[in-house]
Amino acid sequence: MMTLGPAGCGFRPMYGTPSGAATGMDADLAAIRIEPIKDRIGQQLRNAMLQRLSPRGEAADYTYRLEIKLTESVSNLGFRKDTFATVANLSMSAQVLLGTNGASILADNVTTTVYFDHLGPRYASVAAERDAEERALNQLADDIRNRIAVAIQRYQANPNDERYRQRRSIFRDDRVEDRQ
Repeated sequence: MMTLGPAGCGFRPMYGTPSGAATGMDADLAAIRIEPIKDRIGQQLRNAMLQRLSPRGEAADYTYRLEIKLTESVSNLGFRKDTFATVANLSMSAQVLLGTNGASILADNVTTTVYFDHLGPRYASVAAERDAEERALNQLADDIRNRIAVAIQRYQANPNDERYRQRRSIFRDDRVEDRQ
């Protein structure tokens, strides 16, 4: 039996070849140095990113540099008559900057929102909020990894594109020139 695929349409698998062999994308992702991220939640995001980009450990020699600034906020949504919050949203936003050799490959904001219930006892509420943080971090790390993979693939297809000649920064309080 013969199977038909997307031949001739320009489709190219990102994480494999039509024969199933590994591509260089895994090697490219493993060649990313992830800069330290502030606070405990930032360290957790950095660890989640390391697991997704280079599960065998950070490479000593890297090609790309990833900087992330993380912010989080909690919004109470549901309230009882005694003004006790019952449901909340946890939003995490990451400013992501991926660069190499003076070029900014990716400058983006990535956001995710998860909800959690405030439970009666304080410990249960804290545990529910920590679980929400973990879920949000995993979603954020997956989304950032996917965006990075697409950005690297786009950059490698045309590294001389005008957009890569200009250093961009999405970090309001830092200058990109100081990071080289």
